[in-house]
Amino acid sequence: MAAIGDSQPIQTAQLGHALKCAVIQSWDELMPDSTSGLVHIEYQNGGDGSLDFLKIWASTVWGYWNLVCEYWVRPLWANATGLRFGPKYHSVGFAHALELAMGQESGFEKLHGPRGVIQVYPPTEEERREAACSSPAFLDPDVSTPVEQHIAA
Repeated sequence: MAAIGDSQPIQTAQLGHALKCAVIQSWDELMPDSTSGLVHIEYQNGGDGSLDFLKIWASTVWGYWNLVCEYWVRPLWANATGLRFGPKYHSVGFAHALELAMGQESGFEKLHGPRGVIQVYPPTEEERREAACSSPAFLDPDVSTPVEQHIAA
């Protein structure tokens, strides 16, 4: 938490939470059976604590993982920067949410440690509503959230 003078502490938004919300919002597109499976958001930070890359993996069968996508912030190990989907995946909505989160990375609290994994389980209806309200798109006034799109329809 960060504090401003003598005022109440304010909570810094966490990049991990924004990434988890992006996965939850796109769960039905990323996972063929939306009631089961597991998604791992693997990340690596550089020496200065800023993000080097993300890899997002999906599993519907125990012990077998498919690469959903990878997002390289820095050109490391002959990998170009940017987002690339794995051979079995492509989601415009997820790509957009991920790009929004990564575009605002500097405004988020850093991910912990040099390497880590964030696990995302099949979301409940409550988690889906929460993700819609706290997604990266929610922070951008020019982008409507799935909730707003649903209401407008």
